[in-house]
Amino acid sequence: VPAEQVRRWATARQWPEDTVHGLCAVLRSRGRTLGVVTFLRGAGRSAFERPDAMYAEDVAVRIATALDLAGAVERP
Repeated sequence: VPAEQVRRWATARQWPEDTVHGLCAVLRSRGRTLGVVTFLRGAGRSAFERPDAMYAEDVAVRIATALDLAGAVERP
């Protein structure tokens, strides 16, 4: 993805200006997609690697389960 496109995305999402790496994980619980969580890294930080993605997925499962159990997400 061209750097200018990344900058436009970051601005549209109000990410910090120095954001250069992003990692998204889907929030799913009991077969339902509840949303997405995004992890960001700024300039000077290394790109996300597979262990980071695995950790992000684990965190996403925990967040989704907590939201689902708390009844924070409307059911269709």
